[in-house]
Amino acid sequence: MKPSRSKHRLLYTIGLFAALVGVQARAGIDAEVEAVAQDKLLHRATLGVQVISLGNGPSGMREVYARNAHQPLVPASNLKLVTTAAALERLGPDFKFRTTLSLSGPAGGAAPDVVLTGDGDPTLGDAEYLKSVKWRPNAVFEAWAKELVGRGVTTVRDVVVDDGVFDELFVHPDWPADQLDEYYEAQVAGVNYNVNVLDVVVGANGGSVGTAPATAYATFKTALTPGTKRVFSITREPGTNVFDVRGDPPAGGGAVSRTVHDPALFAGTVLSETLAATGVKVAGTVRRDRTLRAKPPSAGGPVVTVVGIHETPIAAVIGRANKKSVNLYAESLCKRIGYDPAKPAVPGSWETGIAGVTSYLHAAGIPDTDFRLADGCGLSKRNAISPRALTRVLCFEHYNRNKDAYLASLSVAGVDGTLEKRFERSDLRRRVFGKSGFVEGVSTVSGYLHSKDGGWYAFSVMINGIPAKSNGQVKLLQERIIKAVDAEAGSKK
Repeated sequence: MKPSRSKHRLLYTIGLFAALVGVQARAGIDAEVEAVAQDKLLHRATLGVQVISLGNGPSGMREVYARNAHQPLVPASNLKLVTTAAALERLGPDFKFRTTLSLSGPAGGAAPDVVLTGDGDPTLGDAEYLKSVKWRPNAVFEAWAKELVGRGVTTVRDVVVDDGVFDELFVHPDWPADQLDEYYEAQVAGVNYNVNVLDVVVGANGGSVGTAPATAYATFKTALTPGTKRVFSITREPGTNVFDVRGDPPAGGGAVSRTVHDPALFAGTVLSETLAATGVKVAGTVRRDRTLRAKPPSAGGPVVTVVGIHETPIAAVIGRANKKSVNLYAESLCKRIGYDPAKPAVPGSWETGIAGVTSYLHAAGIPDTDFRLADGCGLSKRNAISPRALTRVLCFEHYNRNKDAYLASLSVAGVDGTLEKRFERSDLRRRVFGKSGFVEGVSTVSGYLHSKDGGWYAFSVMINGIPAKSNGQVKLLQERIIKAVDAEAGSKK
């Protein structure tokens, strides 16, 4: 009889705790970590470290080094390692975000509504991501518009957006209120578009002001005074899509990325503009109806015809969340974890998403004393998690079905993502796979080391309380620790 999945988890957890009981102290690593801890940059900081030799299986794992390993610390973007792992486990490696375009209306030839039903996909219209697959940002909307024309649809009534898969709390209450128009605080919605930002573009000498992508969703207040200082600012008024453009614009023009308010209606507006540009007249307005996804078809109800379905595999989302550290991607995963398709009227939220991530951490053998979660990306400073918890997540993923997908999502030292400029001049290039994290006062790095002896190690180096503007130097201190692990492994070969 095959053991149940829950029994597998129990055996893994028991093995994990047993394997980590005995610490194999290594003098070289111990001395290097102590030297790092005594560095003047860290005299008021807390340094947490754990390194695990992964061995040939859970029973072969050994703790190589630990310092404050049990102490929950602010993780910054290292929290994405947890959120993406939980998403792979809870949603499954074959999961796909599905965004649907439908026609809905009465039979008999009257103009139907166009309905855009979201699934929380953060990739929709993301210009940077779509470059990698050689698509234009508006490719999906353009294809759907052409499909409607091909079906003989020349007029629609309203463009209706159903973003009910997620709740309407677009901004996490812990995020800095004075930075809500910054791209890293993009709002999180059930329908997202272009990572929910606009590039506000100022022409040469302030001769024009517009957006990329071009849309009427934004309006402007301009107070440009061309001169010699060449300093200007662009801000979004809270709760609106009114952008204040002020100052002395660059002679050659410039652009600044700013978040939009209410991403679902932003996506609906761009869809409406795309339809009009393709020859489909929109006779009505862009509006929201969050109930359509959850409504079963009914006799006498509107006739619903699916026009197109756009799917994005989870691998693409966790890759951009971990390699490029895009907050919207991590938060979309978090809320999607919290959405139960069996209860379509209950939207995913930070509350339900965090509950799902917590359940994953428990399955990985991590006690509540090791973490406190607030969001999915690590922007909230209420997040806290121990180095021990992060390494256990890494160990858990190393030995389960999602190992390859998870590893592929991580930055490769000296090659790409947040580790692209790290270890690039050492022989650790291409042998460290992981994620860095930074918010004010916090610097973290966690991941895997493929060592000189051919073995694999999971590590987490977390530092809280660093001085302002010291992150570049602190990164070098972190790298000394990882290099010491590799040197020690090489000496045992």
